[in-house]
Amino acid sequence: MTIKDIARISGCAVSTVSRALNDHPDVSPETKKRIRSIVNEYNYSPNRNAKLLKQSSVRTVTVIVKGSANLFFTPILEQIQFTAGGMGLSVTVNYLDENADELAEAQRICTEQKPLGIIFLGGNVCGFRKGFEHITIPCVLCTAYAGELGFANLSSVSVNDFEGGRNAAEKLCSLGHRRIGILSGDNRSEGPLEERYRGICSALDAYGIGGHDEMTEICGFSFRSAYEHTARLLASHSDITAVIAMSDIIAVGAVRAVFDSGLKVPGDISVIGFDGLELAQFSTPRITTFRQPADKIAETAVNMLMDMTEHNGAAVHIRLNAEYIQGESTKNIGQRS
Repeated sequence: MTIKDIARISGCAVSTVSRALNDHPDVSPETKKRIRSIVNEYNYSPNRNAKLLKQSSVRTVTVIVKGSANLFFTPILEQIQFTAGGMGLSVTVNYLDENADELAEAQRICTEQKPLGIIFLGGNVCGFRKGFEHITIPCVLCTAYAGELGFANLSSVSVNDFEGGRNAAEKLCSLGHRRIGILSGDNRSEGPLEERYRGICSALDAYGIGGHDEMTEICGFSFRSAYEHTARLLASHSDITAVIAMSDIIAVGAVRAVFDSGLKVPGDISVIGFDGLELAQFSTPRITTFRQPADKIAETAVNMLMDMTEHNGAAVHIRLNAEYIQGESTKNIGQRS
C-alpha cells in the first residue's frame, strides 16, 4: 500500500492525501476523515526513512506559518514559494495555530528534516528571546523585528509598525477626529502589535488625546471577534467618531458592526485598517488602510536566508514602510475639540 493507492481509493489527488496526512488546514475535515479511514483500514504507514532520504537529496527551506487563518500571510507565503523555486529550492510549509510553540516545532524540524534554513512567518518575539538559542541553522523572522535579540543566525524583515500605527492615528486626527477607538490584537507582549499600539498612542498624545486604554478593545483576528468587540466599543463609548483597526480583517468586521448598530461608515464613524489585503478593496465601503509590501517582505526573507546559508552572511534586520491606501471608509469631519 502506497500513498498513490490511498489517493486512488479515496478519489483524491496524491497532493491532497499528503496534506491530509500532515493535517494541513486547507483540507476539509470530511476529506481528512475519509482518508484516515482508508489509512486505518489498510494499515498504511508512511515510509519515514524514504521520506527523509528524499528530503536530504534536495535543497529544502522550511516555512513555519504561525496563524493559519491569517489572510495576510497568504500572499507572503505564495511569493516565498515563487522566489525560492526560482532559486532551485524546495519549500516545505508547516502550519501552526496562534498559540502553538513555533520554536519547539523548529527544533523538531531541524532534527528530523534538516532543512537549509527556516523562515518564520509570524512569531512571538518574547518566545524567540527565551528559546531561539537552541536553533543553530540560519533563520529569518517575517513580519516582526528581531534586531534587538542579537542572534547571529536570525535575520528579520518587517514593516516599521510603530510608524505605521502613528501614521494611522495621525491620519484620523488630521481629519478632525478626537474620539478614536482602537481595535487591537493582544498588544501586551513584545512584537508588531505592541509597536503598532505604541505608535498610535504616540500620535494621540501629540494631539492631546488621552484615555487610550479605555478606548481599546482587545479582539481576535477574525470577522466575528472584531464585530463583537466593535459592538462593545460602540455601546460603551457612544461619542466615538473613528476606529483604528490593527488589521483589515478587524476593519471589515468593525464596518459590519457599525452598520448593524444603525450607523454608517464613514458618515457617522470612520474606520482605518492595516495590511492592505485585497479583500479590503472589495468590501463596501473600500477600507482605508496601510498596505504592507507582502511581495517585498517575501523576496527579502528568501534572499536573507540564502545569503546566510550560502555566503555565511551576517544577520540583517530590515524595516520597510507601509503604504497609505485611501479608501472610502474615512471622512473629514473638521476640527473638533
